[in-house]
This record gives sequence, structure tokens and C-alpha cells, in this order.
Amino acid sequence: MITVATRPANSHPYARLNRAPINLVDAVLADWFGAPAAAAAATTPTVLRARIEVVERADAYEVRADLPGVRKTDIEIEVDGTRVSLKARVAKDGPTNEGDKLIYSERSHASYERSFDLPEAVDPAKAVARFEDGVLTLTLPKLEAARSTRVTIA
Repeated sequence: MITVATRPANSHPYARLNRAPINLVDAVLADWFGAPAAAAAATTPTVLRARIEVVERADAYEVRADLPGVRKTDIEIEVDGTRVSLKARVAKDGPTNEGDKLIYSERSHASYERSFDLPEAVDPAKAVARFEDGVLTLTLPKLEAARSTRVTIA
């Protein structure tokens, strides 16, 4: 009986990086010499998925979203029935003094986007939003008509 030892597909050192060795060399050289392709890839905004938590209370839903590095003025919230959409962007700050030259930066432009549906419709006119320490907290009151009421038979 012949036994063939195989190694898992992701055990090769370059398989985990999802790159061939020559691509790694090209990436290093492009970064070092400032190739246009590398510069274009570095300035392309990244779209991130905001991490959220939704808590249902008797009269409202509370949504918390982690938005690190975002300014309060760069957040957009849309509520349409049961659908909630969040958009935010992180802007990279460059050199602030005239004559300063940016040598190297791993910080980039990014944006967060997230849409989800709630179990019941909410009243967007009564919604309250707070943003503190990179966490957006939305309080979305349930619609009065959507709440169940008990009817007694006369």
C-alpha cells in the first residue's frame, strides 16, 4: 500500500497571503518606487461593513454601530419603514503645514455602509441619534399603529 502525504491547500506560505512570490516583489518595488498602479490602489476608497448591534425594547429599537475614525458630520442615516441605512466616511488628513511633504502613509480614505431591516416599522420623525467615542447610537421608536393592543369583547 502506498501512502501519499499531502499538505492542506492553505499550508503553503504564499497560499495564506493569496499571492505568488513574484507578485510580492512587484508590490514591494511598486511601493518603493511609487509606481502609478500602486498609488492608484492606495487612494481607492475602501468600503467597510459597520459592525452593529440592535436591541428591541417595548417601545423602540436601539441600534449601536461602531464607526471608528468618523466625524459626526460625515454620517448619513436613512430610515424608510423597516429599512435602516447607515453611511459614513473617514477622510485622511494630509500634511497641514505648507512645504510639508508626505513621505509614507498607511492611512487611507474609507467609508462604512450598512443596511438592514427591522422586524417592525419605526417612526423616523421621532428618531434620536447620538455619536460618542466612535459609536453611533440610534433610538428608533416603533410606530404606534405597529404596536399590538389587546381588544376586549363586550
